[in-house]
Order: sequence, then C-alpha cells, then structure tokens
Amino acid sequence: MGAVPAHGRGPSDDAEPPALEGGDMLEGGDMLEGGAEPFRWRRRWTALPPWSRRLALAIALVVLVGEGLLQVRTWAAERALRQQVLISTSLEVDSNSTFPPGGAVRYYVAVRNDGSRPLWVTSVESSIERLRLRMLDDGDRRVDAGGEIRIPMSVLLTCAQDGAAGSLPGLSAEVRLRREDAGSTARRVELRPAGLVLDVAATLCTVRPGLRNYELSGPVLRAR
Repeated sequence: MGAVPAHGRGPSDDAEPPALEGGDMLEGGDMLEGGAEPFRWRRRWTALPPWSRRLALAIALVVLVGEGLLQVRTWAAERALRQQVLISTSLEVDSNSTFPPGGAVRYYVAVRNDGSRPLWVTSVESSIERLRLRMLDDGDRRVDAGGEIRIPMSVLLTCAQDGAAGSLPGLSAEVRLRREDAGSTARRVELRPAGLVLDVAATLCTVRPGLRNYELSGPVLRAR
C-alpha cells in the first residue's frame, strides 16, 4: 500500500495567503484597494466622537469663509485704488518781452496727480462770461503718480456787448481724465490764481470793449 500522508502540517501550510482580487491582505485583516495602508488621518477621524467631527468641520468652514472674505476685500481695495482720482490744479502764465518781437504771454493749467496710479488728461475746458479756455493742442497727456504737467491753454476773450468790464468772481474748469483701467471721469476745479487772466480780461474790455474771440495766449502784437 502507498504511504498515507501524516496528519498535521502539509507542504503548503507555511505559504502566504493568496492576495484577494482588487487588493492586498494586510496585518489584522485590513485591506485597502491598491494594496496601500489606510491613511492615518482617516483612522484618527473615524476614532473621533461625532461632536468632535462636527466641530472640526465647522472650524474648517469658518476658515474657508474667512479666507474668501479676505480675498474679496483685497480685490475691492485694489479696485478702489485703481479707480481713485486725486488731482490738484493751478493757473500759470509765462511772459517773454523779447520773443517774438513785442513779446508774448502764454497761459498754462498745471495738473498734479496726487493719486497712486497714472492718469491721462483728455481735456481741460472752461466757459464763463467773456472767457473760454481750452487745451491748445488735442491729445491725451499722461501724468504719472506724484507727477505734474503743464498744459498750454487757449484763452479766448469776448467783451460784453453792454460794455460792462467788471472783474469776474472766479474761474472754474472741467478736467476730463482717463484712468489706467480705461475708465473715464471728470473733475470740476477752481483755477487759481484766477486774477492772472481775469484782471487782464477786465482791463482789455475797458480799453477795447469791441473785442470778439480775442486770443490772450500768444504774441502781444498781432495783425488786427
């Protein structure tokens, strides 16, 4: 008769248990798809009591909402800064007694950018009794943050038909601007010292009351 195998350990008793399809068998019976050990945070999370998990989720939600609000506030502050327009203006005059022959008087509006972003001046205009001011040349003029430019102005004088030649109380102008974000805006400003042009206008209208569209900015002597 053939030998009967003895009861006890067989030839395959020491073999490793076969891997299950779709995952690996881990110590203690744990199994995870792909053969990876479960994450520690997952084990700790499931070990927490329900109220602790709810508290942790609430804290995480508060943090996320806070970060979102901070980003919105930062964006709003940057947008407001881009749209901020702060300017100051003044009226200036240059005179030259030798060139051209007979001399010349030229008026300027100085525009200072007191904001933190560059601006472009697109127009400066003023229209009051007897006087009309506008930029002498067309075209946008860039003013850097903290910078200042002088804009040559045309100043047209038309004396009142009734002969009144008293001084006007002030001189205001509208300055139109373009921002860095391509938006446009306008500012109403007082041009000071206004006497630089108002006193001249009053004197000329007293001496020559019939003046119409007379250019004050330019040569003093010109063909009539």
